[in-house]
Amino acid sequence: MHQRSRLFAVLVAALVGLSPVLANAQACTANNGTFRFLNTAFPSLSTNGPVFVGQLVVANADGPVTFSLDLSGGNSDLPPGLSLDPQSGLITGLATHSGTYKVVFVANDTTQQISQPVTLNVSSSGGGGNGGSGLTSQTFPNGRVGAAYSYTVVPSGDGPYVFGGSDLPPGLSLNGATGEVSGSPTAAGTFFMSLTVNDLPPGEVNIGASIIPVTILPASSDFAFVTRSLNNGELGTSFCDQYATQNGSGTVTFGASGLPSGLMLDSATGAVTGTPTVPGTFLVTITANDGSTTITTNLSMVIAPGSASDFHWDYLGMPAALANATYDRQPPIVLTAEGASGAITYAAVGLPVGISYNSSSGQLSGVATQQGEFPVTFTATDGVQTINLDTTFIVLPPTGGDVSQIVVNFWVRRESLGLGTAGRESWRVSAIYNADRRTGSRFDPTMQTFKAVLGSRVLQLDPNQCTGTIPDHFCSFASASGVTPVVRVRLVPRTQTMSWSTGDDTIAETVPGILPQTVVLGDFAWRLQMNFDANGVFRPPLDLERTAFVVASGSLALNGMGLDSARLRMMLADQNFAYSPGVSTLRIQILEGATVLVDRDFTALGGPATTGVDSRTGKPWVSFRTLSDASTTDRVAMRYSSHSGQLSLTLSELNLSAISNTEAYLTVQLTVGARVYTTAVTFFAPSAGRYTLVMP
Repeated sequence: MHQRSRLFAVLVAALVGLSPVLANAQACTANNGTFRFLNTAFPSLSTNGPVFVGQLVVANADGPVTFSLDLSGGNSDLPPGLSLDPQSGLITGLATHSGTYKVVFVANDTTQQISQPVTLNVSSSGGGGNGGSGLTSQTFPNGRVGAAYSYTVVPSGDGPYVFGGSDLPPGLSLNGATGEVSGSPTAAGTFFMSLTVNDLPPGEVNIGASIIPVTILPASSDFAFVTRSLNNGELGTSFCDQYATQNGSGTVTFGASGLPSGLMLDSATGAVTGTPTVPGTFLVTITANDGSTTITTNLSMVIAPGSASDFHWDYLGMPAALANATYDRQPPIVLTAEGASGAITYAAVGLPVGISYNSSSGQLSGVATQQGEFPVTFTATDGVQTINLDTTFIVLPPTGGDVSQIVVNFWVRRESLGLGTAGRESWRVSAIYNADRRTGSRFDPTMQTFKAVLGSRVLQLDPNQCTGTIPDHFCSFASASGVTPVVRVRLVPRTQTMSWSTGDDTIAETVPGILPQTVVLGDFAWRLQMNFDANGVFRPPLDLERTAFVVASGSLALNGMGLDSARLRMMLADQNFAYSPGVSTLRIQILEGATVLVDRDFTALGGPATTGVDSRTGKPWVSFRTLSDASTTDRVAMRYSSHSGQLSLTLSELNLSAISNTEAYLTVQLTVGARVYTTAVTFFAPSAGRYTLVMP
């Protein structure tokens, strides 16, 4: 599960070798509400795990907050095995002794001090703990852009393990079998990674998750964020926060994506002001640029429903799911809220097929059958107040790893943001996608929804808003004359393309920086992380911070057994792409369902590579083509450039006789080294023996 919740996304700056410099109250705190705790309770703990990860949450702070325990008057210390980080309020560990502990937490924002009593209940089972499931250390070493990085986590439990992760720095990947995070970072910032530990049988079975920061410094400076947490606020009350960096080489400007409605960032000062208009938990991406380098961090913010309300998501960790594996543990995996005025009812929209969310307990369970990143909106209501959390549910391959190994079958050809004056801004996109376009499966605009989300900007067309002469082949939408923002959408399943644009718009996102983008087309959803420059321009493939792979065009020719051929033009972007001639595995597989049409390992054909560094992004690139193939069956010729993303594949002397007539939904799986890229596309037969991607 992709988790950047405020409940996790703050850790002591000392963990990553940085020291906060904000020691005084912020300049905009005159009317920002009463400094207060939002926590009133924590869920029950167990000596049998999983490893506990909790967070003290306060709102309306006047400056950086530090936390402590009031041990006077007979108050309890934390249960043995747990520890409190004073800078972040993060509580972690595995309780070793059962009992009831009456703890008083203290928060100080440099101008005032408040306290909150909480009772922690710890149960036991079988007379002792089993080590739970989690990580014994929450500290990762710093890295640097372009320099080799390697760190292996140490799990708590008896194993064997499968490791999962999301929000790793671009260029780094997680080995699902060993827990090693390695690679060469391609972007700087402080990244709050979500790491999952699956402790498998034999022995105790458990699942735990931790949010751990890692700081990647720029290639030639120590420019970094000082900000490690965001202030929290409340609906209808003036808000104040201040972002800060250190070691910038010039004037620093800031950007933010995902701020709650009603708040605005001053890009020149890093101050966030305004009055929140929507309650909930909001995932925020912050960028800072010192004139030569952009750094990024991912944090979150809680907005309570009002000044008298403590209602907020009590997010204590949701692991990533593994495809086709049971998503469950004892105690159950839950996403719940606290501080409600009555009984809470839960709901979720967007969970993958096979995963359910209990409306009364908030328990998540089931078996997810499809890997991917699934945008989910969680809702909690107590009958009076409602709060939302928009996040991403992660389903990894059975072997684990990180989300860079989840291939997104969506390719943005062009995208730009025209930012400047509210009400005069714009957003323009042209894209290619792969999906099931067979009759009865393709997008139907009369019954299904199209939605595009960039940060906090949402463009949505409900059923029957997108119209066309052949509804399931093409549809378009244009806002009525005089209506703002001006919106135009064109969806063309016939050619796997879509485009949309807005004008006279107001877009809260700022650039340069990495912005999350989600696109939903009926039953299909794709999520990308996209790096925009200071002019609001995105350029594929090097500005893609997710692995993207699509078949853009292709044709099949059936000329008789052993004489068939296929030509595929594909687009591939992968920050972790690596290739070594003659060493890296090269393999192509084409399947229709369980029927194998092509399966050829052509590792020995790997030709010499050309490498370089892109002058605009500073990212490395590689290109190569295969050697001449002397095989008499399933012949292969391939060429690829990670700089352009273009990949061409020509196959000949094939036997494709098992393919379906008229419509064939084919899986294309390409292996390069340790990376496996998979997509599925529909081919159509306009005439006997000829197939194309264009819908007739």
